[in-house]
Amino acid sequence: MKRREAIKNLAIFTGGAIMFSSGLLVGCNSSEVRIWLSDDDVLLLDEIGETIIPKTKECEGAKAAKIGTYMKLMADECLTKKERQIFLVGLTTIEDAAREKFSTDFMDLKPIQKKELFMEMQSQAEKEKKDSIEKSIAIIPIHYFQLFKDLTIHGYFTSEIGITEARRYEAVPGRYNGCIDYKKGDKAWATS
Repeated sequence: MKRREAIKNLAIFTGGAIMFSSGLLVGCNSSEVRIWLSDDDVLLLDEIGETIIPKTKECEGAKAAKIGTYMKLMADECLTKKERQIFLVGLTTIEDAAREKFSTDFMDLKPIQKKELFMEMQSQAEKEKKDSIEKSIAIIPIHYFQLFKDLTIHGYFTSEIGITEARRYEAVPGRYNGCIDYKKGDKAWATS
């Protein structure tokens, strides 16, 4: 291939790539409605996350990792329309369950009451999943509690606090060592 042909091909390729990518970017502008959550909703999501991953002596909890803001972003940008509906129904269901069981808002519950409420929701989610599997449903619908739990765990363990405090972290790993002794109670590696 001659230099002129290479330059011509490169110009055609880059021009096509630029036109193609701008077409893709226009296609990414979603016409779907976002969930515009209020600041109070974000605080509620922080409390939900803190109940799932509470603060301990060793490390901060999900609230310190700003899990509510993370869940809001994920709900707006990454969840499907169906998952967004489950997300919104889950928020109201948690509030309604708190009022029904303890006659107060979720935010006003004591940590032990929040845990009790979530244990019931976890049992309900597991039962619904088991029933779906037994009925051989091809696509098992996600339970709102499982959605909140998954978002909390992913958001926490990809946050700075989750990586550096809850797990062992080495910013620039040294040489490869395929056999590291494990002592009971050691944290998992964040860089694996």
